[in-house]
Amino acid sequence: MKFATAQQILSEKEPPKLYDVVEPALGDGELRQFLVEGSLQKNETLRYNCVRVMLRALAREPRLFYEYWDRFAGMIASPNGFYRSSSAQAIAYLVSVDRDCRLDPLLHDYLGLLDDSKVMVSHYFLETLDRLYRARADLRTKLIATLLGIDRTRHSTQRRDMLKADILQVFERLFDILPPEDRVRAITFAEAALGSSSPKTRKAAKIFIARHPH
Repeated sequence: MKFATAQQILSEKEPPKLYDVVEPALGDGELRQFLVEGSLQKNETLRYNCVRVMLRALAREPRLFYEYWDRFAGMIASPNGFYRSSSAQAIAYLVSVDRDCRLDPLLHDYLGLLDDSKVMVSHYFLETLDRLYRARADLRTKLIATLLGIDRTRHSTQRRDMLKADILQVFERLFDILPPEDRVRAITFAEAALGSSSPKTRKAAKIFIARHPH
């Protein structure tokens, strides 16, 4: 695919061939740079499309995007919630190739996104957090404590209950590699979530408990 063709697709609203751009991006540094820069543009259509393609490419070959770490890290504290959430996801993919441990000085602010002023930022942050758990064994205790501390965040009760469904999904994706004591904590969390005000969370809790009886 030619660069100009990729640009055209990324500029269209809901393009049917959007993900056809993923493979070319893996082999074209100029196109990867366009995706990264496009993910931070004010144009909503271009920005949204670039993020969707970029995250798929990142899932395939995170090492190709490691040079943009500072760009994403700088957006974690952005006043724009979309930038915060997309950058949080990008960093989660990049941690597997973070040979310089560049996450470490950013970790406090990164994990702080669970307590973001916008619930959707916290939602997207949680969507890929299991990748960080898998990549950094030294941070696993801290990550579990962060997830279990959802009720200490500043979110309203309703928002916390919504986010618990996302946390249960993180626990589900990680359950096979959780140590026994954290499996018990995850199940206990699910049991408590049966009383959630969120129907989605109550359903997720029931499914979780059915899959992991104790």
